[in-house]
Amino acid sequence: MSGAATRSKGRRGQQQFAELLRSLDWSVAELNSGSAAEDFIAVSPAGVAYAVEVKNCASIMTAHRQQAMRQAQARKLPWMLASKIAGTASWLVQRQGDRPVCWSAGEY
Repeated sequence: MSGAATRSKGRRGQQQFAELLRSLDWSVAELNSGSAAEDFIAVSPAGVAYAVEVKNCASIMTAHRQQAMRQAQARKLPWMLASKIAGTASWLVQRQGDRPVCWSAGEY
């Protein structure tokens, strides 16, 4: 996959996950794409802000979690990593201090 196609796929994943968060009453602040920072900041209905990294790829890797943790530390926020589960409308969501969970559009 070319660099442009990879970026486009990544951006689609970011938009899909941001839409899922909004449907769950989260607030989402989009950041500049293509930077070496998190994909966006999201604030839970309880008011907790997270530095969010979204991965729209076939594999879920430890390196992705490490990336999310580094970026959140730089932002001084807790981290969230959302990994698309290939072939589904579901996401594996890992958050600092919480157990991993599976979120799917339309299930709430």
